[in-house]
Amino acid sequence: MKCIIMIIYPGANFRKMILFLNLLKIAFLLSFLLTPTEIAFCQSQSGVIILDGLHKFSAGDKSGWANIEFDDSKWKTIKIPGSWQSQKVKSDKGMGWYRIHLNITDQFKNIEPAILLGRIGDIDEVYFNGKKIGSHGIIGNRYVEASKIHRLYKIPGNLIKFNSDNIICIRVMNTYLNGGLFDENIAFGDYNILLIEKMKREKFTFALEYSLFTFFLMFFIGCLFFYLKGLREREYLFFWLFVTLYGIIFTLNSVTFYNLGIKNSLVQQIISAISLLLPANLLMVLKNVFKEKLTNFIKSLLLIFVLLSLTIFFFPYYEIRQIVYLIWKICFAITAVILFYFALKAFKRHYYESGSTLLGIAGLIAGFILESIAGVDFLQSTGFFLWDYSTAFFMTCVMYALAARFTRIKELQTISIRIFKAHEEERKRLAREIHDSIGPSLTAIKMQIQMVAKKIKEGIFPEQETVNELIHEITHSIEDMRTIAMDLRPSFLETTDIKDAILWHAKKLQERFGIVINLNIEDITNINIDIKEALYRIYQEAITNIIKHADATMVDIILKRDGKFISMEIRDNGKGFEFPNYKDRTKGLGLDTIKERVELLEGIISIKSNKNVGTTINIRVPLK
Repeated sequence: MKCIIMIIYPGANFRKMILFLNLLKIAFLLSFLLTPTEIAFCQSQSGVIILDGLHKFSAGDKSGWANIEFDDSKWKTIKIPGSWQSQKVKSDKGMGWYRIHLNITDQFKNIEPAILLGRIGDIDEVYFNGKKIGSHGIIGNRYVEASKIHRLYKIPGNLIKFNSDNIICIRVMNTYLNGGLFDENIAFGDYNILLIEKMKREKFTFALEYSLFTFFLMFFIGCLFFYLKGLREREYLFFWLFVTLYGIIFTLNSVTFYNLGIKNSLVQQIISAISLLLPANLLMVLKNVFKEKLTNFIKSLLLIFVLLSLTIFFFPYYEIRQIVYLIWKICFAITAVILFYFALKAFKRHYYESGSTLLGIAGLIAGFILESIAGVDFLQSTGFFLWDYSTAFFMTCVMYALAARFTRIKELQTISIRIFKAHEEERKRLAREIHDSIGPSLTAIKMQIQMVAKKIKEGIFPEQETVNELIHEITHSIEDMRTIAMDLRPSFLETTDIKDAILWHAKKLQERFGIVINLNIEDITNINIDIKEALYRIYQEAITNIIKHADATMVDIILKRDGKFISMEIRDNGKGFEFPNYKDRTKGLGLDTIKERVELLEGIISIKSNKNVGTTINIRVPLK
């Protein structure tokens, strides 16, 4: 609710508040990550036998391996807890079997027997002395994952052989990252004791799951707010789509959803298909945030992700799945490079909010590399994938950038209203100037012409001095009219380079005000007329500001081409101002007008100023 109120009432400190809230969210999540799970019992506790240690294991899948008579003496041993991959053991098509030999003494005759296996990657079926006692997930091509579920199975009392060898067989299917039994203190014992332990372990999982779900829900509501407020640019819509898709994946893959008993093969296929589409969605988010072109290469990459998603949905067979995931990893690696390039390029050209976006992309890519390539599996230690955490971090950074952009747009809307009023005042000023300056001059010329006409009727020709005065008055009026017209719309810009236009204007100002203007301007040709006029107006507004307010004696103007951009720097040695406070001014819209013009050109502006030091305005606008 706090987030919603903050967005509805954006103010000068809105960005700081958003950042603070997001930092609180991250700290809240980290507090769960860094909290160790409690060990409810130890090996010496009565009613429990801890089964951690070395046990028989074989890759592959044969139904006879569950039989109590099966000879597993030639099987290799593997450590529990621990994944196959961490022990350099390869599975056969993602399948493997454990056989745990257990001697149960008479002291366990009066308990309700059960076995606690904790979390297993990713699907299991459990047999006790040859009889199936439970399972989580569905094994097969149309599989259903249960990676986050803590396994606790009751054992029928008539299956137990006391003071003799008992066999626990665990059939495991690994679908993603690591396979095996992950948790310490897997145990045989009294059901009630093991249930308490299971609930304590699940408490951490549920707490973190609900925290992340609330986190994603807040972001979804934030995006909905932007949409209702009229911000329907593509970057907002694609980010909203990303939040929605990831929220769907997280919800369908959650322990809560699984416990409802409605996670089936179709749901699992939807999870897999949407997961493969996420990089394409990410690419569209960043492409629109940084106004990049949709090239044929990017279109091809997007099409590949769509085809992979459809393939995994309709053909979820092991061999096909392995090929699809391999192609997906390669394509995502390429996408990661493109995303990082977009963000880094924007950061280097000081694009608005590019720093937070670059940080989010870096975190997301790091999470992908560590999880999918390096095999870092947070699921074993925290119950959630590293991808979940890196995605939450990415969402935080991008939401901050979008919220900051929203604030900036709102500020520009306020500025636009003020500028509209200022334009009205400017029209009134021009009307007064024409009426007070040119009007009286033309009236005087008219009266002098009438007097000359009257004398001519009387046969008296005007003196040369009178004619010269008339010519002077008319010339003066023409100059005044030309000055006003040039201020309104310098028509020569259509046929003149920006360099010549600024040189002409600067010369006029030096003659009129005596200010020294140093020009360092490159010959920049073939500029769009709109960009040329906007740059000239920006220069004109900045120099007018300096003359009116800065008390400067010298101004430096630097204009040059910088790759696909035009860079303009205007620097003075005037009295300057405290830049953070300039927004509080009720008069003077020079900087606001400049900022609006730069925004319309999709450019970047930075202003540095301090009292008694001077002001520097840096502008970079893209060439179109």
